Amino acid sequence: MKSVKVLQVLSIILFLKIVESTKLVDNKCIPPNFAPRIIGGHNARRAPWMAYLIRNGGFVGGGSLIAYRFVLTAAHCSKPNEALIVRLGEYDLTTTRDGKTEDFRAMNIYRHPYYNAVTQVNDIALLKLDRPVIYSATIRPICILLNAGLRPFIKAIRKFTLTGWGQVSRYHRMPTKLQQMTVRQYKYRHCYNQPEKLCASNPAQFACKGDSGSPLGAPMYFNGTTIFALFGVASTVTANCKAYGIYTDILHHTPWIVETMQQHWF
Repeated sequence: MKSVKVLQVLSIILFLKIVESTKLVDNKCIPPNFAPRIIGGHNARRAPWMAYLIRNGGFVGGGSLIAYRFVLTAAHCSKPNEALIVRLGEYDLTTTRDGKTEDFRAMNIYRHPYYNAVTQVNDIALLKLDRPVIYSATIRPICILLNAGLRPFIKAIRKFTLTGWGQVSRYHRMPTKLQQMTVRQYKYRHCYNQPEKLCASNPAQFACKGDSGSPLGAPMYFNGTTIFALFGVASTVTANCKAYGIYTDILHHTPWIVETMQQHWF
């Protein structure tokens, strides 16, 4: 028992050391100011990084603002050279009283070069916006940790928060307000043994239609403060909404994310 406690302490110390040397994609990402909603979800407080993706006037999925010109989403939510509108600052679709929203055109869409539409491997894409985003209280980026060495520790996180405009029930229409719910992480063998994926579910609440591309995150301690970090992008949910949700592992793809943004920053 004593040796187990020693190992736990050493693991925590190692984790903190790794975090100390970790950088963020955008240092202007903010601490969470909303309580940790989709099937069985609840109305969320604001998540200022949320992106509402629109194609031909209709909702196609969610995304996350990660830098002043880039939004991260699932590759299957977008197609190269298509006309895609990215709305930031959205919360309640039925009113404009909840704050100002801004619509951007996806000037370029960069899907992962090894994305497989059949297996959904590398289901991740970057959307470059047609103009820089001016950050505000309702529009700010989510934090992404740039250290692949954190992956073993992230695999040990028990609970994540999923946020989006997905259905709150199999038998209900899409919600008009942003939803959020807590999901539990499971070992990736539940997700068809794909180590580049995260696997999560909630016995009482299910992610369902409309959640694709939405962020899976968790609060964590970072250099003296608590941040809300992005760890997954909603990729696959079965048609009956009752199975595990499969999420693209962000830490596995940070090299591609950084390289793509650097190549297309200007």
